[in-house]
Amino acid sequence: MKALVILALMVTTVVIANGQTAEASFHIASGQYIHSKMQQAKATIDAALAKYPNDPKLTALREKIKEEEKQNQDQQNQEQQDQEQKEKEQQQKDEQKKGEEKKQDEQQKKEEQEKKEEEEKKKKEEQANPEEQKKEDQKKPDNLDREKLEEMKISEEKARMILEAMKNQEKQYLQQQKRKATKSKDKSKPDW
Repeated sequence: MKALVILALMVTTVVIANGQTAEASFHIASGQYIHSKMQQAKATIDAALAKYPNDPKLTALREKIKEEEKQNQDQQNQEQQDQEQKEKEQQQKDEQKKGEEKKQDEQQKKEEQEKKEEEEKKKKEEQANPEEQKKEDQKKPDNLDREKLEEMKISEEKARMILEAMKNQEKQYLQQQKRKATKSKDKSKPDW
C-alpha cells in the first residue's frame, strides 16, 4: 500500500516537473523537503534533474536530501547499537545477580550443613558423657536464645554478664531478708 502511494506521488511529481522550469521544480521539491516529505521531494528532484541535469540548486538540494538520509540512517544504526549494548549490559547484570544468588545459596547450605554436623557432634558427646554435660550446663548461666539476642542487638557475652549480675543481686536480696525462726518462740521467756 505504501509503495503504491509513493509510486503515485512519483508519477504526479514527474508530470508536474515536466511542465515546469528548474526554478519551479526546485521550489516544489524544497517545500516537500521542508514538510519532511522526503520521498516526494526525491521524486520531484529526480524528475527535474532528468530534465535539467546541470541546475546547481536542484543538485544541491538532492545532495542535502542524501546527506539527511545518511544522517537518519546513521542515527538509527547508533540507536540500534545503543539498544543492543543496553540489552547486553542488562543480560550481564542478570547473570551476575544469578551467580551471586547461587553463591549465597551454596554458602547458606554449607553453613546449615556445618550446623547440623556440630549438633550431631554435640549429641554424640552428650550420649557418651552425660555426667560431664550436666556439669558444663551447671557452669554456664541459662542457655540464651540467639535469635532473641540478635533482635535486642546484644552480644551473648554481654547477656551472660547481665544474667550473672541479676543472679548476684538476687542472692544479696535473699541474704538481707530476715530469716524466720525455725522453732517457735517460747512465750514464757523475754523477747530480748
